[in-house]
Amino acid sequence: MSRKILVLSIAGLVFSLATVSAQEEKPKAEVGGKIFADYFYNLTKNAAPANISCFKLTRLYLTATRTLTDKSKIKATLEGTQPVNQLFIKNAFIEFNDVCCNSNIRAGVIPMPWIGYEENILKNRFIAKTFTDIAGVLNSADIGLGFSGKLANKSVDYDLALVNGEGYKTAEVSSDKDIAARVSYEVVSGIKLHAFENIGKETSLGLDRNRTIAGVSFEQKKVSAMVYYLAAKDAAVNKAGFSLFGSYSILSNLALLARFDSFDSNTDAISDSYNRIIAGAAVSISEGVQLGLSAQLINYENTVVQGNDQTFIYISLGVKY
Repeated sequence: MSRKILVLSIAGLVFSLATVSAQEEKPKAEVGGKIFADYFYNLTKNAAPANISCFKLTRLYLTATRTLTDKSKIKATLEGTQPVNQLFIKNAFIEFNDVCCNSNIRAGVIPMPWIGYEENILKNRFIAKTFTDIAGVLNSADIGLGFSGKLANKSVDYDLALVNGEGYKTAEVSSDKDIAARVSYEVVSGIKLHAFENIGKETSLGLDRNRTIAGVSFEQKKVSAMVYYLAAKDAAVNKAGFSLFGSYSILSNLALLARFDSFDSNTDAISDSYNRIIAGAAVSISEGVQLGLSAQLINYENTVVQGNDQTFIYISLGVKY
């Protein structure tokens, strides 16, 4: 009897250890996100909107990532905005890593090749959106398939996407699909050349929706900078612009930043272009928490047609959790 009890005890112990081990090995979902908020004051006098100040929650991201295997994962991100209380599915995709030749495949609501990549160079998205995002010429995410990776000893970085084209906030309106591609080549350490192309149709009528970007970036330990030119076409309307920005870390937790955007929403028309100037500083006050102070000016080509020039002061908060 004692032998049977010993055998049963050992078997029970083995089963318990196996159960605990299986529970420990089971991948758990990682939950995190970002919060962008600011306080702004409009210094423009005798102009609408004049002398307005308010607190804003500009973005709330809630992300859950689950690792399935050492080469696959699923990710979902919800995006909330104020003050209109809108909620969107920003990302919801499955990703397979290192499928072939250091390449990755994504399927679902996927990040698009340009905006997220530019944000990584910009370093201060919590202070202002990218130029292409503000101008409304590119989507940061869309529904479709993505293919990305590195070539030539990792000196070439590419990202391809086949998507609906309307973006993650708008329903598909036709059977046409957009093809977007970004290729970045590191010429020497820290200096990269960038090319981006988006080819698609904007409506069920089959009107063009094309974008072309060419630029160069420089990234070192303390300095991050980029300049690029944009050409876009929506149906018969041609658009053009460029963005130049940079940041310099004068201390381990303090960086100065500057940016200049210029955009012409119709190159064949007059009095419809504008310039944006952003200057300020960003400080990391703790792990995952940043504060920014910036002055932002918008100058219009024709204030009679487009409205008065605007000057804003922003105090921005970025939290990563």
